Amino acid sequence: MSTVNLDELEGAAMMVEDGGGSVTAMVSRETGMIHLLNDEYMDEEAPTPSASGDDARYVSVPPAGTLGIGDGLVLRFAATHLAEEQEAVRDMFRDRNTEGFARLLEQRGAGEAWERFHAEATRSALRRWCEENGLQLAE
Repeated sequence: MSTVNLDELEGAAMMVEDGGGSVTAMVSRETGMIHLLNDEYMDEEAPTPSASGDDARYVSVPPAGTLGIGDGLVLRFAATHLAEEQEAVRDMFRDRNTEGFARLLEQRGAGEAWERFHAEATRSALRRWCEENGLQLAE
């Protein structure tokens, strides 16, 4: 079973999410290496898988939101830790105002709680995805 790096897998899922369909990330089932495919960047050090996903040696990395680690994670945190600020947080992420969220965390003294929540939820979601796809998560 190939091992996939936690931080690299999270980054790939975020790039797929932020790429709006123009970025594809594929994980080699043989090596655990993540390949990013888009018009601006191609990994020239390794064979490039097809973006079609037809090659069984590779598995496509879904967008972060599909894994539950995108904006939805922030909203789940707000529901449990910033209940009185839930609507404001929703508005911030609708407007892509991550700086506003960081300021709110600082004002409410919730930065450490967010970091723990984010790390645990991300690790859990990515471990589950790896297991479903015959991969092992390395932290």
